[in-house]
Amino acid sequence: MGLVDYVSDNLTQLSFYAQQHFLLVLYAVGLASAIALLLGLLLHTTDLTPPSWSRQLRAGGREGALLLSSAALTVPSLALFGLLQPVLGLGVAPSLTALTLYGIYPVLRNTVAGLSSVDPAVLDAARGMGLGPVRRMLRVQLPLAWPVIVSGIRVATLILIGIAVVAATVSGPGFGQPLFTGLGRLGAAESFEQVLAGTLGCLAVAAVFELIFAVVARFTTPRGIRV
Repeated sequence: MGLVDYVSDNLTQLSFYAQQHFLLVLYAVGLASAIALLLGLLLHTTDLTPPSWSRQLRAGGREGALLLSSAALTVPSLALFGLLQPVLGLGVAPSLTALTLYGIYPVLRNTVAGLSSVDPAVLDAARGMGLGPVRRMLRVQLPLAWPVIVSGIRVATLILIGIAVVAATVSGPGFGQPLFTGLGRLGAAESFEQVLAGTLGCLAVAAVFELIFAVVARFTTPRGIRV
């Protein structure tokens, strides 16, 4: 039996895996992006933080957050899923937690880089026009940094699509289930087709996300800085 026959016979199940994989990565990227953006905004700008937060404290907090999130990204996925399993059990909870931890660093790194790349003269001009700190952030600094931030979210998404496969070790959802099952029975009937279908399924999920990011970048990037 070839790949086409296998996919045809198991289309419903493969579609279910695709939906699971997509949603797991989507939720993890959403949580990681929210955490990273909040940290990046609070630890970058002086005007949106309390006066007691000195420049040294913010810089130290920013570097500390980058260090911790980068350290989390270097933890082997099998080890992290194994460590989370006794605490969170099996299924979605450890899968979502691990993927969220892995997704924070790329978004935080690009958020810091994007916000830092905004020309201070532009912010001074906005201040001279009477824009307060919140309006300057929302109307000037964040829009100018947005293409860099979106790039970080895109990188995090692609990383998580691959790591999400390992979530099958803790009974997580997605294409990891057919991939690990197929690898465990290589040589048996349809095992190769099962692995290949799972691999191509991950590529299909990545393609869908790429299309989404293309649309998001098109409609959320200010017209004056589009490339």
